[in-house]
Amino acid sequence: MKRSEAARYARWSAILALTLAGITSGIYVHRRYVAVVEKRHAPPPLAQNEEKRSISLTFSKVDANRTVFTVQASKSTDLRGQDISLLEEVKITVFGKAGDRNDVIHTQSCRYAKADGGIQCDGNVVIDLQSAADAEQEAKDPRAVPNVIHVETTGVTFEKATGRAQTVQPVRFSFVNGDGEGVGAVYFSEQGRLTLVRDVRITIHPMEEAGNAKGRKPGTNKEVVLKGSSLEMEKLVKKVVLLGPATATTSEQELKAGELDLLLDAQNRAQTVIAVPGTLSELPQVTAQGAKGPSTLQAGKLTANLTPAGWIRTIEAENSVHGTSANGEFRSDTGEVEMWPQVNQAKLVTLRGDVKVDGRDPQSGTKRHLVTDALQLSFAGGKPDEPSRIQHAETLSRGTIEWTDTGGARSRMTADKLVLDFAATKKAQQLVATGGVQTERELTGRPLQTATASRGDAQLDETGGWSQITLHGKVHLKEGEKNAEAEEAVFVKASQTSVLTGQAFVRDEGSETRATKITFHQATGDIEAEGKVRSTDFSAKTSTVQLSPAPSNISSDRLQGNSKSGRALYTGHARLWQGPSVMEADSIELLRDTRVLNARGNVRGVFPQEGQRDAKTKQPSICHFSSGTLTFWDLENRAHLEKDVMVQSADQRMRAPVLDLYFNREANGKQGSEGTLQLTRAVGTGGVMVEQGERRGTAEHGVYVAEDQKFVLSGGTPTLYDATEGTTTGRELTFNIADDTITVDSGNGTRTLTKHRVQR
Repeated sequence: MKRSEAARYARWSAILALTLAGITSGIYVHRRYVAVVEKRHAPPPLAQNEEKRSISLTFSKVDANRTVFTVQASKSTDLRGQDISLLEEVKITVFGKAGDRNDVIHTQSCRYAKADGGIQCDGNVVIDLQSAADAEQEAKDPRAVPNVIHVETTGVTFEKATGRAQTVQPVRFSFVNGDGEGVGAVYFSEQGRLTLVRDVRITIHPMEEAGNAKGRKPGTNKEVVLKGSSLEMEKLVKKVVLLGPATATTSEQELKAGELDLLLDAQNRAQTVIAVPGTLSELPQVTAQGAKGPSTLQAGKLTANLTPAGWIRTIEAENSVHGTSANGEFRSDTGEVEMWPQVNQAKLVTLRGDVKVDGRDPQSGTKRHLVTDALQLSFAGGKPDEPSRIQHAETLSRGTIEWTDTGGARSRMTADKLVLDFAATKKAQQLVATGGVQTERELTGRPLQTATASRGDAQLDETGGWSQITLHGKVHLKEGEKNAEAEEAVFVKASQTSVLTGQAFVRDEGSETRATKITFHQATGDIEAEGKVRSTDFSAKTSTVQLSPAPSNISSDRLQGNSKSGRALYTGHARLWQGPSVMEADSIELLRDTRVLNARGNVRGVFPQEGQRDAKTKQPSICHFSSGTLTFWDLENRAHLEKDVMVQSADQRMRAPVLDLYFNREANGKQGSEGTLQLTRAVGTGGVMVEQGERRGTAEHGVYVAEDQKFVLSGGTPTLYDATEGTTTGRELTFNIADDTITVDSGNGTRTLTKHRVQR
């Protein structure tokens, strides 16, 4: 150690020694002064020639001209040769150092030790704890109910020097709406504090009217019993501290904590019970017994506010609030419970700060998870001997509720406000969501399904899971690459259906369908639409058939389809158009995988013939067709028509019971797979009729060749009806449209006829 440091250390040691010496001297002087004052006020000693003397006795302890306590005895008996006086009818009045006390200790007889001023009372002792203000009020109005905490015990020792009274015997005490007991007590007169050493029990009696000790309501006596290892009572600050492990018990609930603080009102009625971990670090926990088992509430601090009659008015929970029951649990930062009057049952529960509520149905295994920043629950009840039941729950901020089925499927709903209503059976029956509603649905093997809407509601089943979810107002849905919109969407869990109504449309990567109502069957992949149905394939790659390189459109009254099989059936005024090609029928069926189109009932259609031009308009010639049925194979570029088939252009027409049309595709003047469909050949059977201007031909078979622009009739008896040439028959008749001639093959040779007769 350096010399400077040693010197500094020596100086500090000297100062400390002088300070301690000064304090010791002060204490000694003070004690000598107190001894002189006490000796002056003590009763005079017996004369040497007296055996005993009986006199009244009074002495006080004074501190700074203020009387701390006064000891009075009606009779004091001193025995010769002993330093002890026998006191009778003893009364000790404690005023406290601040003069705000008026506590009184009563007993019949005590022994007074003159040497130290100690008083020992072996018999019954009564201690009345009362403030100076209450004593003054009682003196002014003798009819007023005394505001006193009444304590009874035995074997009390009172120390004159410290003003402390203590006992190791059982202690009983009472106040306006309660009473208690314990073993061993210490009373500190200067502070007006009473301590019970062990085995403490307090009973709070709810009253019908505040302060009416006889006003208990028949059949509603819900007493609260508090127990603890020890107790500290300070009447001046109106506080009773029950040290743990401590409990507070009613007929339905039990509270456990490391420490219970009981705050009293001005009339010494229990006003507030505060449960904290205390020195034992035992988190406060409330347990309530129910029909389905116990439920618990745990927090870092629990505060129960009581009415003047003793009923619990509110319960406040702070710091890591955690509740459990047979059906689930919840967590939050804080919580508050408002109780129904007189029955100690929850009326309104408010949870705030990172609220999480988990529920589970024991039978089905369905799980529920709610997350929000504030949640409020309302309970019906308020009747004696009838348990309260949850009636209503709502989030006070944006919240999310999630359901998980036993199979692992998850559904989630988020909104600015979630409102949950419960049936009389305590089962949740409806959830209403408002403001920025979002839903999610996760199914095994399927993309995530999401939806947004202005508001929504969910019907709940007996397990607490949702059975039907309805979204309203600008509904947007998404599943993988599919998007949908509607004014309303209904999801039914049992049937696994989604129903969109009100300007509904669904769109994927290459197609779109609009309708008044669209229904999706998730399990089977079936799709149903009705009311102004319109579907569009934006890409030729996604189109079932390709009549031209333009987007394909189809409209109808109804649609029945299946996303798995790729089948789509449009019925009721079905109409398909793609570029200039158009087809109409009672129903049009599209088979995606085989790329087949089936049209049934009043089939009609048109398609252009790019290779042919109208003589007047110079535009591509239009080919019209009609039939009872039509089947088109896109991969084969072939169509099969039946039942009153008719195909016609500007001045040609072909009719037959059965007709096959053959096409190729022409892109930019060349054949290809992405060009406009072009008719190359038409083959009719079963009685064919062709017409060209005023000519009409019939045969069993008929063939139209687009490239040569000719009709070939064969089979049966081919016959030509011509207003100029009359009737012509042959084995085969050929109409040459380009040069307006007819070639007749009679079997014995051929001849060619012209339409125009040579003028003579």
